[in-house]
Amino acid sequence: MKQTTVFRQLIYNIVFPVVIALFILGLINFSTTRSILKESSKTRNFLISDEITQVLKFQDVTMSVLEDNLNPMLEQVSKKLTVNYFVSTKNIATADLNQIRNELKLESKLYDLYVIDTNGVVVNTTFKKDLGLNFFSFGEEHKALIKRIFSEGQFKSEKFTIEAKTRRLKKYTYQPTLDGKYIIELGIYSSTADQIVNIIKETLEELNIKEKSIVSAELFMNADNPFSLTKTDQLDPNEKEFIKQRFTKRDSSLINKRIERRHLSYQYFYMNSENSDLYKGSVIRIVSDRTDEIRDEYFRLLSYVVIFIVVLVLIISLIYRKTRNITNPIRKLVTNVNRIADGNLSERAEVAGNNEITTLSQKFNVMIEQLEELYTDLDKKVKERTAQVVAQKEEIETQRDEIEKHRDQLAEQQKHIMDSINYAKRLQYAILPTDEYIKELFPEYFIVFHPKDIVSGDIYWFNQLNGKRYFSAIDCTGHGVPGALVSMVGHNWLDYAVKDLKLERPIDILESLNVGVTATFKEKDEDGAVKDGMDIALCCVDYKTMKLQFAGAYNPAIIIRNNELIQLKGDKCPIGAFSRRAATGYTHQEIDIQTGDMVYVFSDGYADQFGGDDGRKFLIANFKKLLIEVSTLPVDQQKDKLEQTFFDWMKYESQLDDILVVGVKI
Repeated sequence: MKQTTVFRQLIYNIVFPVVIALFILGLINFSTTRSILKESSKTRNFLISDEITQVLKFQDVTMSVLEDNLNPMLEQVSKKLTVNYFVSTKNIATADLNQIRNELKLESKLYDLYVIDTNGVVVNTTFKKDLGLNFFSFGEEHKALIKRIFSEGQFKSEKFTIEAKTRRLKKYTYQPTLDGKYIIELGIYSSTADQIVNIIKETLEELNIKEKSIVSAELFMNADNPFSLTKTDQLDPNEKEFIKQRFTKRDSSLINKRIERRHLSYQYFYMNSENSDLYKGSVIRIVSDRTDEIRDEYFRLLSYVVIFIVVLVLIISLIYRKTRNITNPIRKLVTNVNRIADGNLSERAEVAGNNEITTLSQKFNVMIEQLEELYTDLDKKVKERTAQVVAQKEEIETQRDEIEKHRDQLAEQQKHIMDSINYAKRLQYAILPTDEYIKELFPEYFIVFHPKDIVSGDIYWFNQLNGKRYFSAIDCTGHGVPGALVSMVGHNWLDYAVKDLKLERPIDILESLNVGVTATFKEKDEDGAVKDGMDIALCCVDYKTMKLQFAGAYNPAIIIRNNELIQLKGDKCPIGAFSRRAATGYTHQEIDIQTGDMVYVFSDGYADQFGGDDGRKFLIANFKKLLIEVSTLPVDQQKDKLEQTFFDWMKYESQLDDILVVGVKI
């Protein structure tokens, strides 16, 4: 670990925590001040929006009074138009509406007449720019209003609304003609209404003067196509879409933008209004310039940082001066200690002054004197012990060489044993029938053969005599080398019974095999006789008579025909000198067979294997079900399925015994 000085320790442990605490407090103070200023700005904007809201409420009240005075007069004018002038609408599209307006003594600057057909199209008007205008294009809400007036057939007076082009308040009334084919629309301006709009505009302009930070305060109308009440500038498409969202969501929003090095705050307020049937609300946008405010914030932050650095430098300088009185004596002591640590035990620490360090130096010198004495004594003992260790090392090396010699001998012996076992495997496989020979006897067959060890105690046997074809699965006692030796004895006696003795029936072959195996493993002294033997299932197929003959010692043969299982049980009579039961003879079994039958013989290794999720045996019942399941597959697929199922079942368990399954398709 890198060393440090007392001065550094004071800096790390005292000054730094204080500095960090002050820095965090400064950041918290800066953040709090900034939040307060932001909240102050938001509160100011809320107050401004409330002031505008109050003005608009005053407008609503004033407009309501104005409309109460105008509505009766306008209704009378609408009735005169529909009853006196347009009882018949035959020539309504070509009528001189300017003359009619003069006859009704309606001022041309304040009143406009419109004739609208059922498709929402203006077919005649005193305001020629709107001729051919389709009112349905104003939006679904306006379209629904026109259709509703047609369907109701009543006079309809809409409240004053703001025109997007002129920014003036205008009122519209609707009166369907008697035949319901047209609507007579009156458009009315009002000088009183214009004064009300001017009051709102003046209020918004005064806000810019009262509050220096306010760049603009605008009132937007019309949810479908928003426009500013005070400005005629074209809105940016993104800004227009954002304002439309405020109309839709009816909420407030705050967005900060940086434009040309200016920090601008855009605050939006939605205000609900009953001013018009078409325009149910408005959005107030207040733009504030926070550039000076933010500049002041960063200036205060910079001032705080400068003061902080100056104070920090002063504190460090003061601590350095005070610690020199402590560190100088300690430095001298450390220098002497380092020389002593390098092995110069004759060195002594300098004793000077009259303080705790002086006492420490004195005690340290006493300790060094004691250490020098101990070192001299220890050096003597080390030399004595080293001589003993050297002697023991030589003895250990002699023992190690002897152990390595025995290890090499064991390795050589193991190699010879493995070579012998592998050679025994080649001998065992040499006596087993070849694939070509088996296919001559049974064109469709499979053999699942997996020895537990290198050589197997389970073997299969195929042969033929006088047109009869034999196959067998033999399970000898044990596995590995002992089982392999027994299997070779059994294989030789089976060949002898068929080739030399010319025995044809399986029962006769088994009896001959039993005699031969018993004789092979029996010594003169009964107590020394080998208690080894085998279980066997032996089948003989006669294709001329289409019959299968069977004899078995403990092991069965299974025939599967049309998914039905037929079992030929083996006799509980062993092959060889077993102690479990004396030989009592074998049973001759014969059964008719059909083309397509599957015949299986096997050892007990497959059914006895442990595995699965709970480590239990596979069991013979599950093995039979599996044979029925695979019996309809081609023989090579049957073999694959049996092997895959076995290894999936075994998982991480060790193989318990040799595995042998022979399947023959008739």
